[in-house]
Amino acid sequence: MVHIEVFSDFDGTLCLHDTGLLLIDDERSMGPVRRRELEHGILDGTICYRDAIQEMWDSVRLTEEEAWNEHLQHCELDPGVEAFTDYCRENKFPITVVSSGLVPVVGRMISHFLGDKAKDIQLVANGGIIEDRSWHIQWRDDSDYGHDKSKALLDARAVAPKDSIFVFCGDGVSDISAARHADILFARKDCDLEFYCVREHIPFIPFTSFTEIQATLQKIVDSPGDYVM
Repeated sequence: MVHIEVFSDFDGTLCLHDTGLLLIDDERSMGPVRRRELEHGILDGTICYRDAIQEMWDSVRLTEEEAWNEHLQHCELDPGVEAFTDYCRENKFPITVVSSGLVPVVGRMISHFLGDKAKDIQLVANGGIIEDRSWHIQWRDDSDYGHDKSKALLDARAVAPKDSIFVFCGDGVSDISAARHADILFARKDCDLEFYCVREHIPFIPFTSFTEIQATLQKIVDSPGDYVM
């Protein structure tokens, strides 16, 4: 039986909305214009990812209750995710969510979407403290990303069976560090990660739903010898 380990971004990937950007784009916070300027700077290499994200979170001026009631509770999960997580559980493929978001936000969202099934998913994300209208990000590591997602893949690969296949699913600039370390990379169609992979000639599979990702994994399970990236 082929051994597959799945790593996935949360915002914009598992969740169709970016929970952090909803709060950052709020009129009481930074807003979309400055946020997009920072994102372009990250992609162009003129702004350090960590510095840009720090500025974004420092700008948030909502209470936790306002954030949930006005934005977060209205987010939607990719329609294929629940079946995908069931599929991975049945096949003993571990799922790790690697997020540049905050544990208090992403953890609550995963539990909100998946209920008791959330216990099967490991979450690796930045810490966060919310005090009234101030949001403080606690970086997971000292890298330029603040949370270098590639480390989760590299650490898991070091202790996994030699023939394991590592899958990463993402959509945005926070996923760039992990893009080169997956055996199979899924990039959400028409998003920044796809554009980056095209520009940098990184092999990837575009997707619009986790239903497609599940179908691809099943093909690998059925014919592991045919697997080519």
